[in-house]
Amino acid sequence: MTNEHDLSHEDEVSTGARVAARPAADEPLDWRSRISAALLVAVAVSLVTLLLTVVRLNETDVTGQRMPLQTLGLTFDFYVIPSLVLVVFLTIAGWFGAFRTWFTGALAALLSAIGSAILGYALRVLVGGTVELTGEVWGIIAQQVFGLFFPFLVYATLLGALLAPWLERRILEAERAALGHGRQARGFVPMPDEGKIALVRIPADSMADAELTHQERAEIDMDLANEQWEHYVELLERYGWSTREVAAAPTMADSVFVEDHVVVLDGVAIATRAGVDSRRAELPGVRAALELEDVVIAELDAPATLDGGDVLVVDDTVYVGASSRTNADGIRQLRAIAGELGYRTVAVPIEGALHLKTVATALPDGTVVAWPEAFEGALPFPRVIAAEERTGASILPLDAETVAVAASAPKTAKQLERLGYRVETLDVSEFEKAEGGLTCLSARIV
Repeated sequence: MTNEHDLSHEDEVSTGARVAARPAADEPLDWRSRISAALLVAVAVSLVTLLLTVVRLNETDVTGQRMPLQTLGLTFDFYVIPSLVLVVFLTIAGWFGAFRTWFTGALAALLSAIGSAILGYALRVLVGGTVELTGEVWGIIAQQVFGLFFPFLVYATLLGALLAPWLERRILEAERAALGHGRQARGFVPMPDEGKIALVRIPADSMADAELTHQERAEIDMDLANEQWEHYVELLERYGWSTREVAAAPTMADSVFVEDHVVVLDGVAIATRAGVDSRRAELPGVRAALELEDVVIAELDAPATLDGGDVLVVDDTVYVGASSRTNADGIRQLRAIAGELGYRTVAVPIEGALHLKTVATALPDGTVVAWPEAFEGALPFPRVIAAEERTGASILPLDAETVAVAASAPKTAKQLERLGYRVETLDVSEFEKAEGGLTCLSARIV
């Protein structure tokens, strides 16, 4: 059911900034990769600018008293400080994405070269210590920008337009390839003890109106639901998760199921596009919370639909449920983004279940716990065990040795204890009435 608050946000969600399945210069990479690429480009452009300028201006003194090699050294010495300043300016410009096109690259390089010429010349005067930086001296320095420094400006601008964009693309492509190969090489990565973040959202007062697909509506006790939610958050925090509360949305019935709005892969938070219209107004609040974290945000474009509850990541594989909430366009766009990060994507047809992760989740060692009756055909997972109960297939890893299991699945809890795991049981009965499970109640950033 769509209310007025939902409609007021629909345009915002559908027309917001997109970073979809198209290739991007730096968005799949973290800030360290982007700044290192910007620095390498800046050093290359500055060095070539310096060398070309020195060669162009290296002429024998008219008195004939200096040999060309001596003149070369003096010319190099004159331009080396402005070139070092140019490295700093170009690094900043590259960090802000100036080298994505030839035009912005040329403009950024020209402005950086002008600033470097003025500041570098001034620093040279200060280092010399024989002249004060008076207004008259600053005027002389400004005049030399298009005098002695004219070749410097020309070469920097041309290199900013031609060399910088090409070089940045090559560096970032190499970074992405290395990221992918690294993930494929290391395979299973254990859950860390620190740096675990979980987004949570308090249940809406209207949760009784939540969207249902595969089960009959049952009365929800909101007092009990709020109590169960508090216990859920306490359990996360007890096992080292830092919880971030997304702004409450009292009129959005399904908003407590925050997992459906984001999929996180290697520092890239993919903001999804909900499979039912009434849930799309929930996204802005989740996106605002993501913007406070150290992640790169990507989004899916219409007509794609994808719920985060349909996405299960095991080692270097992303399993995505082909459910009533996730369509083919959503799977294609997720596959493209995941592929850029070195993951392969496997689509999994499911039936009789809302989401993939209501019938299949992974233990900390990568083994999948599944409810086989919800799948069409053979299970696609290389390591899988069958849950004793249907709700037992939705488990929540808390650390490398501990998992949470719904209180409605005591046989599965015993089953996992026999495998050597410490098991925490949690009553989520009121959320199960809204087709939710343990994983649905948080979006985890590891």
